[in-house]
Amino acid sequence: MKILKKDYKRGFVELIPENVGDLYAIYRILKSGDKVRATTSRRIRRKDDDTRADAGERVKMTLGIEVEEFAFHGFGDNLRFKGKVIDGPEDLISLGTYHTIALSLMEKIQITKFEWTAMERKVLEEVEKSSMLAQIVIITIEDNNACIALVTQFSVKILSEFSPSVTRKFSDVKQHTSEMGLFFNDVLQLLQDTNEQYSPQTIILAGPGFTPENFLAYLKNRDQKIASKTIFVHSSMGGRGGLKEVLSQKLPEKIAKEQRVAYEFRLLDEVFKRIGQETGDVTYGFENVKNALTVGAVETLLISDDQLGIEDLKKRKEIDNLVEINSEMRGKTVLMSVYHDSGEQLSKLGGIAALLRYALRE
Repeated sequence: MKILKKDYKRGFVELIPENVGDLYAIYRILKSGDKVRATTSRRIRRKDDDTRADAGERVKMTLGIEVEEFAFHGFGDNLRFKGKVIDGPEDLISLGTYHTIALSLMEKIQITKFEWTAMERKVLEEVEKSSMLAQIVIITIEDNNACIALVTQFSVKILSEFSPSVTRKFSDVKQHTSEMGLFFNDVLQLLQDTNEQYSPQTIILAGPGFTPENFLAYLKNRDQKIASKTIFVHSSMGGRGGLKEVLSQKLPEKIAKEQRVAYEFRLLDEVFKRIGQETGDVTYGFENVKNALTVGAVETLLISDDQLGIEDLKKRKEIDNLVEINSEMRGKTVLMSVYHDSGEQLSKLGGIAALLRYALRE
C-alpha cells in the first residue's frame, strides 16, 4: 500500500491500495460516519433524457461521501462505500443525495475520521511495515485434486481449486499415466497464469505421497523459472486441508518473516498450547487481559479485528485503551483477521488474549 499523506491531527489519511490485502485493511478501519473521497462515476441525466433507469451519461468525477454502509468483496477485488454526498461538482450532482463508490486496486482514496483510534492506527502501521513483503503462492496437490492459494499480509485467497477425474493406477497404468499428464499440464498452466499475475517470490508445493514430487519433476522439465522458486514440503493431505497444514508450519513464516497469516497461526497455536498445558503464562477475555496489563505481564496482545467494529462504543474505547497501555509498556499488539481460522478462533475466546512474560497464579 502506498500511503501518500497521513495527518492524524487533521484526521485524514490518503492512500492507494495495491493488493487485495490493502483493500481488506481499509475495510478493517472503516466505520459508519467516516468520510471518504475517491474517483467514481455517476449517471447524469440531461433535460432531454427519457425516464428509463439507464438513461443519461456516465460521468467520471471525484466525490466525497459520509459512509453509512460498506462491504468488502475479496474475490472481486473491490470495496464498496454507500452514503450521502458531502462534496463534489455541484453543477453535476446534488449534495445530500446517495451514492456508492466502488474502490478498486491502484485507485487513490482519502479517509477522514473524527478520531483515529490506536487500533486503527495500528492497522495502518502494520500495512506500512508489510507493504514491501513478497506474496507467497501455495499449491497443494494429490492424485485427484489441486488447490492454488495466494497468501498476502492480511488474507488467504483461494485462486483455483479443482478435482479432475483420474483413473486409479492399479486398474489401468497406461491410462492413469496419460490422465495424470493432462492433470499436471492443467495445473502448470494455472501456476504460470498465477505467477504472471502476482509475481510471488516463493511458491510452496505440498501434498501427500509421490504426486507432488512427480509434479515438481514435471515442472522442472517444462518451466525452470517457476521451478527455481518452488519449495516442496510434505503434507498429509491436499486441498484446503493441506493448505491449513502448510500455514500452521513455520516455513511460510521463515520465507516471509512477518507474513501475516502464518504469523497469526503460530501465535494462536501458542495460545492454545499454553492453555492446554496450564502454564499460567497466557490469559484471555477482556478483564483477565486488563489485569495482566495492570501488572506489566503482557508480552503479546492478540485482538481479533471484529473488535474494531463492535457497536458498544464504551467497550470499543476500553479495548482501544488496552492497546494504548500495551504500547506504553512496550508490549507487542497483533490484530488478527477473522477472515481466516486464527482470527475466527480468537473471536470465540472473546476476541482478546495475551501471551505473558511470566506466569500469573491466583
